[in-house]
Amino acid sequence: MSSLVSYELNDAVATITMDDGKVNALSPAMQAEINAALDQAAAGAAAGEVKAVVLAGNSKVFSGGFDLSVFSSGDVAATLGMLAGGFELSVRCLSFPVPVIMAATGHAIAMGSFLLLSGDHRVGAVTSRCQANEVKIGMTLPIAAIEIMRMRLTRAAFQRGIAMAAVFTGDAAIAGGWLDEVVEADAVLERAQQVAAEAAATLNTGAHVASKLKARAEALTAIRAGIDGLAQEFAG
Repeated sequence: MSSLVSYELNDAVATITMDDGKVNALSPAMQAEINAALDQAAAGAAAGEVKAVVLAGNSKVFSGGFDLSVFSSGDVAATLGMLAGGFELSVRCLSFPVPVIMAATGHAIAMGSFLLLSGDHRVGAVTSRCQANEVKIGMTLPIAAIEIMRMRLTRAAFQRGIAMAAVFTGDAAIAGGWLDEVVEADAVLERAQQVAAEAAATLNTGAHVASKLKARAEALTAIRAGIDGLAQEFAG
């Protein structure tokens, strides 16, 4: 699709791979390319050609989070736009018309970790680090991020993740709610595609999306309120 995102369709599974050659920063450009790939997958789903999606990182990282250069630019509008765009991606994944399987080929940090939490099933490497590191780098977590974490993490992991920037890997990441399963790093993408293929073959798409929208209605409303309130939340 572009130099940042690739799209491949194989047996009703669309694989969307982020790769900026670095840490897969969720810059405005990266967000636009992911959305374009999701548009293609959604069109395929409407046509009955796509029945599951895999969203994967590169060989080193899932995503390191937002592009810090946008934050440091001092451009308030650009910063708010990037924040809103990232959380809109989470909402889109959480409500996508077919199952979304996340392939955490490497670390998922900050917005990368919130995007990871927005999948229907999350496969990670045994070494994949899941962390909301905002309080370590002097940033206050946005309400939208907190609501995503609240929805998917255990109560203990939620509190430690927010207040202590706790790092979760391996079995601890599964126990805390960051991941659903872990495999060796070189098997993450293949395993995610296997899960997606099984979902594509066995799930009723209409029932899938209707059920998850019911289950996530409260969280989606809270995340949306957080997005709508970003300008006020970070005013001044």
